[in-house]
Amino acid sequence: MSYIITIIGAGVVSAVTSLMIHLLNKKNKVIVFEMNNKISIENSKANNNAGTGHAGMCENNYVKVINNEFYIKKNIRINYKFNLTKNLLSWVKLLKIFDLKNVITQTPHISYFFLKNNVKLKKIFKKIRIFNKSLKFTNNKFLIDKICPLIIKNKKIKKNYSLTYYKKGFDINYQYLSEKIFHYLTKLKKIYIFLSYKIISIKKIKKFFSIKIFKNGFLKIISNFVFVCAGGNSLSFLKNFNKKISKNFFELPIDGSWLISENKNLIKKHNLKIYSETLKCSPPMSIPHLDIRTFKKEKKILFGPFAGLTFNILTNSKKTILKNLNLNHIFDLIIFSIKNYSIMNYLIKESIKTKNKKIKNIYSFSKSFKLLYCKKAGKRLQILKKKNKFLKLNFGTKVIFNKNKQIAFLLGASPGASIAASIAKKVLNKWFFNNNLFFIDNIKNTKKTNIFNSILYLKGIEPFSL
Repeated sequence: MSYIITIIGAGVVSAVTSLMIHLLNKKNKVIVFEMNNKISIENSKANNNAGTGHAGMCENNYVKVINNEFYIKKNIRINYKFNLTKNLLSWVKLLKIFDLKNVITQTPHISYFFLKNNVKLKKIFKKIRIFNKSLKFTNNKFLIDKICPLIIKNKKIKKNYSLTYYKKGFDINYQYLSEKIFHYLTKLKKIYIFLSYKIISIKKIKKFFSIKIFKNGFLKIISNFVFVCAGGNSLSFLKNFNKKISKNFFELPIDGSWLISENKNLIKKHNLKIYSETLKCSPPMSIPHLDIRTFKKEKKILFGPFAGLTFNILTNSKKTILKNLNLNHIFDLIIFSIKNYSIMNYLIKESIKTKNKKIKNIYSFSKSFKLLYCKKAGKRLQILKKKNKFLKLNFGTKVIFNKNKQIAFLLGASPGASIAASIAKKVLNKWFFNNNLFFIDNIKNTKKTNIFNSILYLKGIEPFSL
């Protein structure tokens, strides 16, 4: 049986969902609507994405600390979800769907701690090591110098400097991946992509959905299933479709910017993604990265992202959260700001930070960087959910379904692109596919998963093998 499936938004989640629909049932028709004149230029864009390979092994902001005890449940959960994305890309390579060169690059991940008298990293390492034996720890200055020479240069090394090293990390260019998927499916005439179309409304009519669209005039289409993964617009669509479901959700738009180096000598020495520790009195979102990023045929080093408050919910649109505000929302936001003073204070300070002050931040990592330029990143639209009458900040993504599970709305961010396959799997499971065919349960079958994902390490894709 074939269905008409409408996806709103043409980012990486949309692309991955479309590919999975095609691989599982080639009879279905997928229609994608995008308000921009190009695909994947919002948060899936290479510059805009805050993280491009969340493996959970070195991201210490996922670790929960209660009474000096470290809980790594979120790290393991995200590692599992990211492995599903790797599973899917393994199938892409195995079935020779398209070339993955410059889409996925093996890039070791590092967690680097430099504050005095700090034993936190070793405690976290011992916990994660139980689940992943490939994670390494060292506080040996010679090893640290060998692994990441840019960090150690011009520094007085002390015993408390330590790092964990995860060789099996990846960097993924989600913009390029989206373009490859959409090009492949369009060539096969399995997908229809409509650019510069504005969605006016989505209404349920019996077993179908009527979607009103606009471009030089109004049109209506009928669809069996709808997936709204439109970034900053998703909550607006949810509010228009069902006010009852959406009343407990609000959005907190977070701006972003990078310091970027294109120095080829530094790039040669830095094939790494480095995560750091939270500075004193700073919220977990303040943890900076020093990442190598692959932009199709070139590489760059990105430092950040520097967060900040904004009213805009999209990068390429002037749409703001103010349209959705009422008196109740304003009161709730004031209470939220008081209860989460450290986060709001951090975001306000970052918003007004000058380029010179941002450059000072990079010196805690390395003084090797000169000639840096500043570039805007995307918008992270974090979820604020009402719980016990108060708004609570939720990091990550959330998929919300209607009663009969025929329409899904994707809210939130960070991680988003890295767990795109997990999000698509959840949506398709609720609809009609048994998509477990393409995935291995990473928790129950760790050895099988490692063997299967080794497809990605074969010569021709990675700069070096395991």
